[in-house]
Amino acid sequence: MFYYNQVPLGVKVMSKLINEPITVHLIKDLQITAFIWRKRLYRVTEAFDWWREPSEWWEGDAIPLFIRVNAKNASIGTYELCKLDDKWFLSRVLD
Repeated sequence: MFYYNQVPLGVKVMSKLINEPITVHLIKDLQITAFIWRKRLYRVTEAFDWWREPSEWWEGDAIPLFIRVNAKNASIGTYELCKLDDKWFLSRVLD
């Protein structure tokens, strides 16, 4: 289940599934300021969407939290980060 609330109707969004571990830098455990992926620092310029996806929580599975951000390295891109328990992953890169 994916939400594209920030994309105008009629605009096609492509994404690439990544699912690689990342290191996330937070301010007071609330605001993502940057993340490191493949030894490169990406500075978050905007976090504009978040959601949780269903899981079998009754069997002890963690409920994943997804956060969509714009981040800057050499250029600005849109990234989907996922927090599962205390681990972070880069879920998708959106074009």
